[in-house]
Amino acid sequence: MERFTSENIEYLFHAHYREWCLVSFSYLEDMDEAEDVVQDVVEKVLTQLNNSNEILNLKSYIFIAVKNNSIKRLKKSKRTSTILDNDIFEVSHEENLINYERNTYILDMVDTLPDQSKRVFELCVIEGLKYETAAETLNISINTVKYHLKKSYKTLRSVLQDQFLLLVIALTKIFF
Repeated sequence: MERFTSENIEYLFHAHYREWCLVSFSYLEDMDEAEDVVQDVVEKVLTQLNNSNEILNLKSYIFIAVKNNSIKRLKKSKRTSTILDNDIFEVSHEENLINYERNTYILDMVDTLPDQSKRVFELCVIEGLKYETAAETLNISINTVKYHLKKSYKTLRSVLQDQFLLLVIALTKIFF
């Protein structure tokens, strides 16, 4: 068992914040709420630091806590009818791990994009902004946004090759 310290938690927070936000976002469909969930979970772990808790795998513990807290928020907001129709609560632990690994792999591939293309991809695909809004945010033209998205998809397609179909499916599940 690993005794967790604020340094362990801080390192994991910085290294996996975006992944955990995407996990939460896949349930809540609201990035602000997803960020709140992740921050609440990490804050709770930090406050329990003095209780001398021992955790086998801190990263997995936080991942599962983010998932569970996201589901709790969904229940509180009474938006569960759509989720229940999709049987999301019946997904096995193994399927969750497979989805998590696939999503992490996809995010790693997105990180290989050139900076401008990566930022446009994150704004338009991950955050769901319209081209116009992304163009204003980055202070570039709409055509430049379209160019970078096209370039991003082309790069990802060549990097992922056979897994491109999985990318499209995963992005659809994660972000829509």
